[in-house]
Amino acid sequence: MAVNVPVEFWDESTWVRYFREELGAFYSALAGFLEARREVLGRLSGDLAQVLRGGDRDLALQILLGGVRQECVDRGVIEESCFSEGSAARFFREKLGFEVSLDALNKLVNALKAGKMPQELGKIAERETEMVKTLKEVKRLLDEVYRRIPVEVVPKRYEVRDARDLVSAYEEVLNAGLRLLPLYNPFTFFLNSLRLTPKLYLRLTYGERLFDGAVALMEKYGVKIGLRIAPGLGKELDEELGFIGHLEDTVGDLVVQIIARLYEVFGGQEFKAFVDRYREHAAHFCEDAYLWEAEIVGGVVRMHKIDGDYKKIESVSLAYHEFLERAAPLAFLGLLVPTGSNSLWICCKPLYIFNSYQPGCATYTVYEYRCLAGIVETRRRRC
Repeated sequence: MAVNVPVEFWDESTWVRYFREELGAFYSALAGFLEARREVLGRLSGDLAQVLRGGDRDLALQILLGGVRQECVDRGVIEESCFSEGSAARFFREKLGFEVSLDALNKLVNALKAGKMPQELGKIAERETEMVKTLKEVKRLLDEVYRRIPVEVVPKRYEVRDARDLVSAYEEVLNAGLRLLPLYNPFTFFLNSLRLTPKLYLRLTYGERLFDGAVALMEKYGVKIGLRIAPGLGKELDEELGFIGHLEDTVGDLVVQIIARLYEVFGGQEFKAFVDRYREHAAHFCEDAYLWEAEIVGGVVRMHKIDGDYKKIESVSLAYHEFLERAAPLAFLGLLVPTGSNSLWICCKPLYIFNSYQPGCATYTVYEYRCLAGIVETRRRRC
């Protein structure tokens, strides 16, 4: 595979720099941003009528009405359509979860026009948006990483005087996260390549140091790799030809989980850029479907693809050596995700959704594959 990502993984300074300055910068920014968001929600937690009489009046108005269409304000009626694309009010409402009812906003706009504030308007409530939920999930994973390694990171302190300060903090989180992605960060690429890759391929790429000289250093930083999927060819051949990767719940496993969620934060655009960069190596599987499921038993790999809006029943069987040859480049890119002791997903898209309909269709099931995170979520809906 024509991928050259030079990483001196045998040098401790490489590990310190990554966990202190690269992943550490993201952790510091994220922890600081989430705390700043919490503090602002606390400052604005009273009834709006009271908040607007205090020192956070301008901040509250920027969050609630910043960029709202002027014609809506003029006629004193706020609807969902009034939150224009790119407006501060829409950003805080939809991304950061500062929520207030439309009824309260209508009362607020008319009170501002009349120049007379009532005793009560309603409160700003915290809503856990998908973005906030994902960022909190990432923060939890980072907390666990830094609990286990000999590197300390201090959360950044953000002073929020107006809405732009919190927006800037959010942008800093995104920029720090972007710099971590495998396309831009060689060390993240290295850790991602250890997710689930044939041992032969890793030995060819990184040499014996990966399995000998660097083991103690890697384990010092919580990165432990071992056999994850055996092809069922016998003990000796399984050890040599099997897929190895991060052991479950180790620091390496946690970092690739963080990266998986960052791809969700960036809406798939950055993941597509990564796959496109290595398109020649991903084409065999990724040109045909976004998601494959594979099961390896007795030297045979049985695969089926998930494509369109349903799960295709048709399957393909490959000899293990043939699958190894075709899948190894994808594995090295971190696109193979273990789902069991002898099963895996091939992920050509970070999030994939399809529907399963039953005869008569009173209800149907929505399957949401958070593929790189190794998670599938289901929910029922009426036809």
